[in-house]
Amino acid sequence: YTVECTSSNGEDSCDSNMDAIRMPSAVPSGPPLILRAVPSRDSAILSWDPPAEKDQNGVITGYLIKYQLNSDSSSQMTRTVGVVTQLSLDNLMTGVTYSFTVAAINSNGTGPD
Repeated sequence: YTVECTSSNGEDSCDSNMDAIRMPSAVPSGPPLILRAVPSRDSAILSWDPPAEKDQNGVITGYLIKYQLNSDSSSQMTRTVGVVTQLSLDNLMTGVTYSFTVAAINSNGTGPD
C-alpha cells in the first residue's frame, strides 16, 4: 500500500498514523490449471496455466512435475522447473501410457497437484 498525505495549508510534509504490515503467505492452495500433454514418438510436451490468482498465496517461483508409467507408481520421476508453463519430457518409453501432475511452488513450499 502507498499512503500519500496532502496538507490543506500547502506544507510539504505530513504525518500518518498508518503502519505498513505484510500479511504472511502460505503454500499455493490450488493446482495449476488446464494441464495439457502433447505426445510425440518418445517425448511429451506438457503445458499448463498458473493457479488462479486467489490460490497462489504469494509469488510463484517454480513448478514440480511428477510423471510415471500409468500402472506403476514405483516408476515415478520428478522435475522441478522455474517460472515456465511448458516443459518437454524426452526419452520416454514408446508404446506405454504415462500420467502427469504439476504443482506450483512459492517461498513457503509446494501446493497441491
